[in-house]
Amino acid sequence: MKYTVLAASLLFALSSAQAAPAGFESSFSVSKAGLTLGNMEISLHYTANGYTYQKVTKANGLAAMLSGDTLTERSIGSRQGDKLQTQSYLHHHKNKRKDKRDEFSFVSPAQVKGEYAGTDYKLEVPAGTIDPALLELYLIDDLAAGKPLSYKVTNKGKLHTYTFNKLGKETLQTSAGQFACEKIQRNDPEGNRQTTVWLAPELNYGIVKIRHNEDGEVVEAQLTRHQAR
Repeated sequence: MKYTVLAASLLFALSSAQAAPAGFESSFSVSKAGLTLGNMEISLHYTANGYTYQKVTKANGLAAMLSGDTLTERSIGSRQGDKLQTQSYLHHHKNKRKDKRDEFSFVSPAQVKGEYAGTDYKLEVPAGTIDPALLELYLIDDLAAGKPLSYKVTNKGKLHTYTFNKLGKETLQTSAGQFACEKIQRNDPEGNRQTTVWLAPELNYGIVKIRHNEDGEVVEAQLTRHQAR
């Protein structure tokens, strides 16, 4: 099932320090063509000097019977004042046909060591680069501060740059309530993928909806529950 691409599609990183967002737990319903495929659970928890940010997407119903699809992403790192810095990252996509991992750690601010699909890799990165999952937390702060939405990310042994464009405001009605949202969008340079995100200022710019279009196949995730921690 391609719905797990949705969870992966928003995985990027920031190259500058921002204020750390407050902890939270959120749930999303994942659908395609009006058919519910699964659920996504996202949580951000802090310790005295660190954080854990985790996303788990699972197929349910018929999709679970057919694919058994599960995608787990986890970013663990340090918290120094308002700055979050990655220490280790896991991206694990598993179903009945495959079991793939991208797992890496920062051995220094400019070097990543990891393993992807059973192959070890080393990667030199610009200072300030972090892991993919953490982008959403920095995106929250950048949008609130009115800053440019351009990011560096390392995943699967490669370094990428991602830029979002602001599309204005839109009000969404969800099972979790009605939210006035800021709408942003990223278009893949190759032209075959587009990701649109709606974030609500009243939820401290938490994500309310995600839409991922890849080769004309559209998958959406919409908020069903949000709890500040």
